[in-house]
Amino acid sequence: MTPTVLITGASRGIGLELVRQYLMRDARVLAVHRPAPVPPPALVALQAGHPDRMRLIALDIAAASSVVNLASRLSERIDILINNTGLLMANGFTPGGNPVGGRYRSALQVNATAPLFVARAALSNMTRGGKIATILPIGDVTSLDLLDPDSRQVAKAAVVKVMQSLASDLRPAGVAVALIHPGAVSPSSDGGEAPLSLIDSARGIVDVIDELTLETSGRFFGYDGTIDG
Repeated sequence: MTPTVLITGASRGIGLELVRQYLMRDARVLAVHRPAPVPPPALVALQAGHPDRMRLIALDIAAASSVVNLASRLSERIDILINNTGLLMANGFTPGGNPVGGRYRSALQVNATAPLFVARAALSNMTRGGKIATILPIGDVTSLDLLDPDSRQVAKAAVVKVMQSLASDLRPAGVAVALIHPGAVSPSSDGGEAPLSLIDSARGIVDVIDELTLETSGRFFGYDGTIDG
């Protein structure tokens, strides 16, 4: 059976390469991208080559109301969801101990709240045996220090706990959940000076998702299949 894959952050980088990889596997792809007057050219070109197997979905991940309404825009059966949208956090806290402004709140929405709401939207159409993967390029997920004034620690803790809880909740429904680190990826398709190319990272992520089971649900994986926790 041809799988249907919903991918957020699909307009560039790992997300765009994951779209390519799944299209090459004859999957149907729902590619989520930021709203813009003109859809991302790379996605438009891919859709032109696969008009029957690709749909573009404009969605502002940073707007909670938009994400909540995603379910009403999905009519396809969903087999795989890949949460690939991430936003680096601003470092530090104000002297009074309060998080730094609107960017802090926006980053938490993108990194933690949005993946959960996107998962809820996909679950309304997800088949038993479905899989949810969240790409986590924000450091070592096995070392979470909430006393660290670096606010990125809060983002890590939030998304990890959200996905672990989701894995536990969805096990009875037969849906597996994973956190995957993409490795040190170059922004260029050939890898550039980075030790890992986008193509190799995306292929590894696809392989990890292929091998994901309920027994390994809730675990942390490297793109190469190593289990970190």
